[in-house]
Amino acid sequence: MLIQHLATWPNGGPATAIDLQIRAPLKERHVQRAAQQPSGQVDLALALSDSLLVGGWYHDPSSMLAGIDYLQADGKAVPLDGNIYEFPGWAQTQADKSKTDVTGFVARLPLDQPLGPLLQPRFQMRFASGAVKSLIPPPQPFEPVLQRNQILRAVPPQHAIDDAFRTILAPALREVEQRLGKTVEVKRTRDYGLPQQAPLVSIVIPLYKVLDFLRFQLSGMATDPWLMENAELVFVLDSPEIQDETEHLLGGLHLLHGLPMRLVVMNRNGGYARACNTGARLARGSMLVMLNSDVVPCEPGWVQTLIEPIMRGEFGAIGPRLIFEDRSLQHAGLYFGRDQRGIWLNHHFHKGMPSNYLPAQLARAVPGVTGACLVTSRDIYDSVGGFTEDYIIGDYEDSDLCLKIRRAGFEIGYEPSACLYHFERQSIRRSQDYMRGVASQYNSWLHTQRWDDDIAALMARDVRPQREPVSPR
Repeated sequence: MLIQHLATWPNGGPATAIDLQIRAPLKERHVQRAAQQPSGQVDLALALSDSLLVGGWYHDPSSMLAGIDYLQADGKAVPLDGNIYEFPGWAQTQADKSKTDVTGFVARLPLDQPLGPLLQPRFQMRFASGAVKSLIPPPQPFEPVLQRNQILRAVPPQHAIDDAFRTILAPALREVEQRLGKTVEVKRTRDYGLPQQAPLVSIVIPLYKVLDFLRFQLSGMATDPWLMENAELVFVLDSPEIQDETEHLLGGLHLLHGLPMRLVVMNRNGGYARACNTGARLARGSMLVMLNSDVVPCEPGWVQTLIEPIMRGEFGAIGPRLIFEDRSLQHAGLYFGRDQRGIWLNHHFHKGMPSNYLPAQLARAVPGVTGACLVTSRDIYDSVGGFTEDYIIGDYEDSDLCLKIRRAGFEIGYEPSACLYHFERQSIRRSQDYMRGVASQYNSWLHTQRWDDDIAALMARDVRPQREPVSPR
C-alpha cells in the first residue's frame, strides 16, 4: 500500500517507490515441485498503466489446484482465469536439477486504476480445499526496454500464436514501445564538411553497434563523383555507448575521402524505425536513400539510377539488386507468402540464385523492397509518416512502409542495374532480445493484422515472375 501511495506523489514519487523496492526487495516465494502436490511460480508480473501482465507456470498432478489469484492492496483476491493463455512447458527442481513437465501461462488482468511502479505484486495459489499458498515474483523491471525483454520471453517461440498476442502480449508491447518512444531523443549532432546549400540526396544510415563495414561503404561512395557533389550522408548512432569510437572513425574517413557527413547521436537505443525517422527529419535532401550500414556499393552511379524513376513519377519507392559476398542474390524485390498459421512472411525474389540469374535482371514493379536500400522522395516519405515505430527492434518496417506508399497510390519498383553488396543482418545479430525472443513472430503477426487484406489483394495479382527457382526437396 505504501508503494502505491508513493507512486501518486509528484516530483519524484515513482522514483522513490522504485528505489525503496530495489533496496529492500521481498523474498521471492514459489511452491516447489512435489510428486503428488501442486506447485507453481510467478516470474513475470509487470504493472502497466491499465493492466497487470502475469506469467509463470504451475504443476497440478492430482487436480488439487483451484486457481492462481492476484492479491490487491486491500487484500481482495482477483483470479487470473479471464484473459489467460496456457502452453506446455517444463520446470527445473532445485534439489536434483531434474526437469518436469508443467503448464506455462501468461495472463493480462485489466485494472480499474494504475498500480504505479509496483515491482513485486503479490499472488497466491488457491486449492480446492480452500487453503492458499503465497507466491511472490522476483523484482520486476520498470524501465521500458527491460519490460519489453521480459514480455518477449513470456512465451516460447513455438507457442507464440494469435491467442497469446491478440489480447495479452500485444497490448503490453504497444504500451512499453510507446513509453520507450517518449524517452528517445537526439543527444547531439556533429557535422563533417556539410556544404551550406542543401544537396539533392540524403543517404540515411542507422548504426547499431556494428561499424565493421563503414570503411568499405565510404570507400565505395568516394569513388562516385556524382554522389560526392550531390549527396550527404546522415549517420544515426542508435548505440550511444560507442559514440567516441564512431566520431573518431567518421572523422578519419571524412579526412580521407572528403564526403559530407552528419552524425546524429541518440540518447539511447530506440530501434531501427526511430533511428531512420530521426535521420530523415534531420536530412536536407529532397530525395532519401535509406541504407543499412552493411550495404556496400559495387560501382558508381547507383544513386542516380535509383532516384530517376522516382523523380519521373514512375514509382513511389524503389530498391536495387542486392548480392551476397559470394555474388549470389540476396534481394531482387520482396513478395509475401503465408505460413502454415496464415501469417504473411516477407520473402526475397530469387534469393540464393547467381547474381546474373536472368529473371532477376528484369526491372519491374514488385510488392515491396527491403529497407537495406530503399529510395523514395522526402515528400512521399513524410506524407505516409515514414517508418512505423511500433515494430520491435528492426523487422517488417520496410514492407510496412512499402505498403503505406502503395496505399497512397504509388507502385514500388525494383531496378537490377543498380547493384550493391549486402552483408545481411549483421547488426540485428547483436541483439539477443531479437534472436532469443519472439520479436520476429510478433512483428509478422502485427504486420499481418495491419495489412492482411492489402497483401491478399496484392498477391492475388500474380506478381511473382513465371520462372521462380524450384526449392530442392
